[in-house]
Amino acid sequence: MHERWSELVQRVGLESAQQFYDHVAHTPDRPSDINRTTILRGRASRPSDPGFSRTVHYEISGAARIDYQYHPQFLGRQGDTHAVVRILAITYTSH
Repeated sequence: MHERWSELVQRVGLESAQQFYDHVAHTPDRPSDINRTTILRGRASRPSDPGFSRTVHYEISGAARIDYQYHPQFLGRQGDTHAVVRILAITYTSH
């Protein structure tokens, strides 16, 4: 996944990548104001672990799609709680 993540700016441009970064950093639990977000259906939508959201499918103007889940109060290894976004898939091919 690191390789695909590293390609994001090159594939979609800095502005579009920044829009995604801002979305997951600030409002992963709400629809994006700029790009299309949908909740996947069926098995693909199931939370990967307790407390995580259903899978959100984020489209970057046809150039890429990123599936993620978020947890608003994930309990870290050191006992701290914080919001977490888990990237599940990054796809650069068209539908």
